[in-house]
Amino acid sequence: MIDNSDRASSALTSLGISTMLVGLLLVASTSSIVGQTAEVSDAIVQPPERNQSSPNVPTDEPPKDAANRSAVAQREVPDSRRLHFPGNVGPSALDEANLTAIRKWREAESGLDKVNTKSTLDDGDDEKFHWKPALAQSSLFLGIKHGVRLFQKKTYRELDGQFFRDWGNSIKNLRGWNDGDSPFTNNFAHPLQGSVTGWIFINNSDRAKRQEFGKSREYWKSRFKALVWSTVWSTQFEFGPISEATIGNVGLRQKNGHSTAAWTDLVLTPIVGTAIVVEEDIVDKYILKNWIERKSKGVTTRVKVLRSLLTPTASFSNLLRGRYPWKREAR
Repeated sequence: MIDNSDRASSALTSLGISTMLVGLLLVASTSSIVGQTAEVSDAIVQPPERNQSSPNVPTDEPPKDAANRSAVAQREVPDSRRLHFPGNVGPSALDEANLTAIRKWREAESGLDKVNTKSTLDDGDDEKFHWKPALAQSSLFLGIKHGVRLFQKKTYRELDGQFFRDWGNSIKNLRGWNDGDSPFTNNFAHPLQGSVTGWIFINNSDRAKRQEFGKSREYWKSRFKALVWSTVWSTQFEFGPISEATIGNVGLRQKNGHSTAAWTDLVLTPIVGTAIVVEEDIVDKYILKNWIERKSKGVTTRVKVLRSLLTPTASFSNLLRGRYPWKREAR
């Protein structure tokens, strides 16, 4: 038979143990929550130390892994495009320079660095003189001149003899001013020839052919160059390898008591010829452009005819380059 007092004591003992276990569990859970609350409150209440920098505030100091990143960026650039700096350059500068080099390298690989970014306002830098057509037109004009001369008796009767000896003797007889030709030939025909050769230069110069008569330095500079071109052509026509001195031996004989090789053609042909170029520029600007063309309100048949007649050497030079005689570059 079991004693009731023993049963009561065992029941009390079991109840006490259960109560104690529940209490321990409550205490453990409560302490962890209180600890976390304390940590949060400490983080909010406690300010950062005076010398401690905030992680979100940028500083001048380079990051600790800057050297490693710089090395990686340097390895990404080909050897031919790597940048080399002296030892006193900081890692941040190396980062920036290497990233720039990488960007340029990638642009070069994709062809972006070949894009022409030159402004259209700089087209004047591309202006040049076109030698091949200029020499071709000058040769054509030279052939026309000598072709006409070969039909003259005084020319083809002198084709015999030793070429180089007669050529040298013709040049040696250069003397005086009067060559025995008529005033019309010396003072009008030859200067027209010089004007045509001057226009050949102007038509083949991108800058000269756009110049309009005036006080501008560019205009007079271009016409002076035309004078030089005309002088060279005229000298060759008189005494060069394909000249009056070699074809017809002009200068070997005398005419009307004067040497047929004189200074008049060498001087008047280019100088007066350039004066005719300027005169035609004046006519083209003030008579044709500002008066006749303004009234006609366009390039009519009347304008074409007057352009061809009032500027004859410019018209003939246009024919030499395969253009209509009334062609104008600026309009």
